[in-house]
Amino acid sequence: MKRFLLLMLILLTACSTAEPASYFDTLPEVVILRADSTSEQIRQAMTQSATKWMSLQMSGTITWFGADGSTQAFQERTWIDPSNNRFKVELNGVTNAADKIVRFCDGATVYNLNLNSGLVETSSYPDFARVGQYVPPVSEGVAYPNPIWGQMGTPLSEMAFSSNFAQGGGTFKAVSLETVAGRETLVVEWTPASQTQVAYKFWLDTRTAVILKMQEFGVKEGTGALQGERVMTEITYNQIFEAAIFTMPADFAQAVMPTQVGSQPIETGSTSAGEAGELYFFLMPRQAGTSIQLVKVSGLCVLDANCPPMQIVTVPFPFNFTINALSWSPDGKHAAFSYSDNANGTPTKLWLFDPTSGAWTSLAEFPYIDPPFWSPDGAWIAFRTQDGLGGEDVYVTRRDGSELKSVSTNLPAEGRPYIMDGWLGDSIIMRSALPGAGNTYPSYFVRVADGSVRSAFGSGADKSQFVAAPDTSLLAFGDYDSTSQAHVLKVMGTDGANEVTLANFKGGSIYPIVWSPNSQWIAFNYYSGFTEGAPAAEVYVVSRDGRTLSSIYKGTTVGRLVFSPNGKYLLVEETTSASGGHLFLVNLSTLEMKMLAAPGLSTDFDWYAPSWRP
Repeated sequence: MKRFLLLMLILLTACSTAEPASYFDTLPEVVILRADSTSEQIRQAMTQSATKWMSLQMSGTITWFGADGSTQAFQERTWIDPSNNRFKVELNGVTNAADKIVRFCDGATVYNLNLNSGLVETSSYPDFARVGQYVPPVSEGVAYPNPIWGQMGTPLSEMAFSSNFAQGGGTFKAVSLETVAGRETLVVEWTPASQTQVAYKFWLDTRTAVILKMQEFGVKEGTGALQGERVMTEITYNQIFEAAIFTMPADFAQAVMPTQVGSQPIETGSTSAGEAGELYFFLMPRQAGTSIQLVKVSGLCVLDANCPPMQIVTVPFPFNFTINALSWSPDGKHAAFSYSDNANGTPTKLWLFDPTSGAWTSLAEFPYIDPPFWSPDGAWIAFRTQDGLGGEDVYVTRRDGSELKSVSTNLPAEGRPYIMDGWLGDSIIMRSALPGAGNTYPSYFVRVADGSVRSAFGSGADKSQFVAAPDTSLLAFGDYDSTSQAHVLKVMGTDGANEVTLANFKGGSIYPIVWSPNSQWIAFNYYSGFTEGAPAAEVYVVSRDGRTLSSIYKGTTVGRLVFSPNGKYLLVEETTSASGGHLFLVNLSTLEMKMLAAPGLSTDFDWYAPSWRP
């Protein structure tokens, strides 16, 4: 269950939420669990738990136990206000005090902060998570995690949503009554179906079925050893929260804009019509009653607005949930896309889109699938799955859906959950989502052919997110020194040697980082100004040796950066421009910048999640 969800930087908006005066009426405390409660009664109480409270403030500790006898401990404080779509979590390392994470939502925008590095990631709070007191549907063999917790993603906060643990079948056995955090609890052991060992032990509040303490055991590994323990030390129900709780912390380190560099054109050669490709992206309506649509625009529109008209792409499902860009195969013949065609948002299917025929083919299905990545040779599609109960895995498949297999079973258990950052040759780049010593993240290369794992750069825990050059010669990454607040963009060899600094900044955050198709240039965005409520984004292009650093675009909030297939243009997704969220094109040879234009393409819609088909 050790899962953190790292959120994409896609949208920053403002919001105010009114609170009805009678919102937090005192709820009657009725005992729903007793020492003689049956397995089904316990399951039902956990499933219905969210209806027994309207807000929660919790504090507690989380401890993970490694197979080698090591421990990793955290303290967490959590505020949850489901009816107003607000939450806040503070996670602090005990084993290492430098590990600090804050995540909060003001009702419209989710903010993910790292207090040491000054990194800020934001995303819009998705409509599908506006569920209030959520009770999951009953569906055999399918789990529906609480969508609110899906945005929070921390260990202690999940204990508030005990329905997450009530959908896995098996048997719940009442053991005894004990007191935790001043509340009476029923101690319950859960044994999975077809298993004989206890997988979880819960201490359930007898009046709300909220989990006040839980232990996890290594049943999947066959050891039965204690792997983790989460304990509430304080819990308060049905408070009225001040709006200031769900805002940027006052002591958050102020980012400083970097020293200005010149805007220098990049010599890319002439552009031919045959290299233009096609742009795919989504139209977001600003009025109710209109659906989100996937559209495409000819790459010729980059050169001349007198180009073929925009076309709507037919899809076999409505767009009701969070959307990511299409992932194109290197040859441009197919796109991979993860999305659910179920009204509940799960299970998710991995789709293969054929732009020539317009066909969408389902290749795989899991409760949840993250955005997929193509291998550099186009032979494999890799994707990370989640089962909704804390389990995660990484699979690969051929583009025809054959040879579907898991490749992450050999990753060290203590680093789970892992995030997939892409490919390096025939291997997938993986890193732990857990804060590690010194605020670093263990990284590994997983070879697809046999699932073998090798530690990245010997130590297995050095950097943050790695972005591999298309020619596999270098890895780019952002590095941060919490003492000096220096934020540095670097490249190094795939063996971890020969680091080269490409750009220096003070504080702020660097995201995203993308390579040009010819592996000679890197585009990246630098953020500052979050604590003043006026974020500033500046996009740079730098040569792989660091000799040429050029500022090419200034805006407010930048989501994706996409090089054209020939590397001569950079597409900038600006989510809060003066005219709304739109796409801008920078001619790297002249630094001329313009908004994308095509017949039939209206600025009355927001445009987002772009991809460029080669």
